[in-house]
Amino acid sequence: MRSLDTLLMSMSAIVGNKLRSILTLVGIVAGVASIIAVMTAISVVQDTMEKEMSVLGTQVFQVQKWPAGFNSPEQRRKAMRRPPLTLADARIIKEQVQTVDLVGSEIWEFGFAASYKGESTNPNISIVGGTPEYPPNNTHYVGLGQNISQMDVKTGRKVAVIGYAIAKKLFPFSDPIGKDIRVDGRKYNVVGVFDEKKSAFGGNYDNYVLIPVSTFLKTYGMVNRDGFSRSVNITVRARCSGAFVA
Repeated sequence: MRSLDTLLMSMSAIVGNKLRSILTLVGIVAGVASIIAVMTAISVVQDTMEKEMSVLGTQVFQVQKWPAGFNSPEQRRKAMRRPPLTLADARIIKEQVQTVDLVGSEIWEFGFAASYKGESTNPNISIVGGTPEYPPNNTHYVGLGQNISQMDVKTGRKVAVIGYAIAKKLFPFSDPIGKDIRVDGRKYNVVGVFDEKKSAFGGNYDNYVLIPVSTFLKTYGMVNRDGFSRSVNITVRARCSGAFVA
């Protein structure tokens, strides 16, 4: 049978069975569209997960007493028996490990309100006492003003870099740099504002205040509200060719 005859027979069958042909075409289009939608959704989810999992820099890992994420009561009890990490531990890593680039220290406390001239946030602000390595090690950079400095840490100055959401709440129409805010009733001079860093899973990346770790310890000490010794989170960035050195 010639190709032309085959084509004519096919066209005749399609014309003679219009409903069946339309349903077949709709099924094919729907199937292809479904595959495209599923592949697009998988790609979006993958991109979102990669962004959420890269809160720390790609070369950065964290040394801490407590296990990350959700864990069982047995894991918590096991972690409680570990000795707390200290600023001295971070200093030793920085001085003696030749393969590291940046070593930062962080101590966190949660559940505070920030205020400025009668305007106040909800009491869900976190305070982190940190070192200048915090922004590069956590890939959360200062977009306005400047970062805390080594001199701020050395002298225990009451300065702060505030999250984007805090700046938007307290200073909707003005520049926050140089202004004095109160966090947990204590006054801090704003030297910088972090870039906006939203989380698809509700993380409060824009709702915290960074102050020098020495200021944090002077204010809150090494024992937390529950009577336990605080443990320093140490962020370590591995050295590699062409790495930025702060």
